Amino acid sequence: MACRIDENIWKLYEKKKNHLTYKGLRNKSIDIYDDLLIEKLRDIYYGGIPASILLLSDMMTNGFCYDRALLLSRAFLDTDDDINLIYADIDSLRLNPKYKHNKEKQSFEHCFLEKITKDGKHLIYDTATGLIYDKKIYWMIEHPKVRKINKKEDIIDFYRKNEDYTSSDVEKGKYAAPIIIPLIESNYDSPYEMYANEIFGTLQREVEHYKQIINYDCLCMEIEEDIKQKGIDLVW
Repeated sequence: MACRIDENIWKLYEKKKNHLTYKGLRNKSIDIYDDLLIEKLRDIYYGGIPASILLLSDMMTNGFCYDRALLLSRAFLDTDDDINLIYADIDSLRLNPKYKHNKEKQSFEHCFLEKITKDGKHLIYDTATGLIYDKKIYWMIEHPKVRKINKKEDIIDFYRKNEDYTSSDVEKGKYAAPIIIPLIESNYDSPYEMYANEIFGTLQREVEHYKQIINYDCLCMEIEEDIKQKGIDLVW
């Protein structure tokens, strides 16, 4: 009986979330990542891959909210906007029957980015959905119970002490591209890959842009040759 009640509550939540999301997209209280943000993310790397690819790929983002929200924050550190990383329990985890019986306190916690603009707008960037929300509608959907907030100065201090997170040296991560890029490309047809669908195609655009920058085909040949010299046969 309890499981059935949980499932009914979850269905009601999903219905409400879908309704509010549809309404928000229509009235622009919810929006997608714009090209200005994506272009800025091209110059932010994590593990040798630009954030413009990682944050547009559901496969590379969903389930990694702590790292991805932190990664996204770098796009706003040099702006006049104020930002916060917010850690909170949210309904999409708290009410989900898959996690309902997980006794660990962390099981419902999510991390998302709040941006407070100079003109006073409070926007929520949720890397799990790839959407930007007016704070009011995000709170209506998720009812966050805030556990912790890291302010802009905290984020800047973290990056200052962890230089590996801020490296933009593609050479350091050159072995990552021929492994990760094919995985992302093979997932383009997934229904969860919003930015890869035929309406947007933004993810494909960013992958191709990155390939051109690093001369991807030559890079694959170079790595293959390096590995062969070590006595290992490899075919990409």
